[in-house]
Amino acid sequence: MDTKKAALLGLSMAAAAVPVMGYALSLPFRIRYEQAAFKHLPSHLRHLKILHIADLHGRNPHKMHRDIWPAMLSLDFDMAVLTGDVILDNISQLYPHLEGIKALVKRAPVFYVDGNHEDNCYHEMARLLEGIGVHTLYNRRDNFAVGRSDRGKSAVVSVAGFRDYYYLKRRRFRDAAPLLSDIASSEGFHIVLTHQPQIFDLLCKNASNTSFSALVLAGHTHGGQIRLPFFPTLYAPGQGLLPRYGDGWYQGQEADGRLKLFVSRGVGGTHFPLRLFNPPEVAVIELIKGEI
Repeated sequence: MDTKKAALLGLSMAAAAVPVMGYALSLPFRIRYEQAAFKHLPSHLRHLKILHIADLHGRNPHKMHRDIWPAMLSLDFDMAVLTGDVILDNISQLYPHLEGIKALVKRAPVFYVDGNHEDNCYHEMARLLEGIGVHTLYNRRDNFAVGRSDRGKSAVVSVAGFRDYYYLKRRRFRDAAPLLSDIASSEGFHIVLTHQPQIFDLLCKNASNTSFSALVLAGHTHGGQIRLPFFPTLYAPGQGLLPRYGDGWYQGQEADGRLKLFVSRGVGGTHFPLRLFNPPEVAVIELIKGEI
């Protein structure tokens, strides 16, 4: 074999190896540990730990890379949040996960907001989840006692949840206006749940002349689902190429750093379930006092 043919063969083999390697690196389930620092965090919320689960997309626990529920139940958390797209396209896809969610509820309070894949059955989702003790937050906010049940201690925190961004956009955000106003009129700290991260823009616009602080938790993007090594998120539904909000941390400059957004890469995939260089993840986020 001459040098040119050998080089072409080598390049072909390397090109074929890249997606295989990317898939292999996406098999392990990742627990992501993060801290969110706020200058004016109330003392009773310091070290509060939030388990953030996004985008299960209805995959049967036994058909995932592995059943993630035992791994999540072994974690230390004071509250858990499901930020939408628990299912893919059918309410029956929730059923295999109900036992796992029930187990979360026994450990600590659990909160849910709907995603775009639940637009046609969000009432049914609410009925089933509320039936096992989950707090569903559809454009509403309330104060909740959170904390692990086995510790016998609790802290009261404001938790707000928005309907999915596409739903709100179709209604020109009229349904979101009362909740945005409610949050902006408060001087306290809030945990805000949304499926799509674009809600962060609306919160920041409402924060410029107020003094509230908020940790905003979102999913939807899957971190691009198919990634390239060392590159940021390449594409996100609803945002297009090189999205403003891909994955990880973002800070609201308009709010002088009082608003922080965390976007999870999520667990599952959509109708195209393949993930490359992008392992499924959930996050445990600890609230701390300070500035990061």
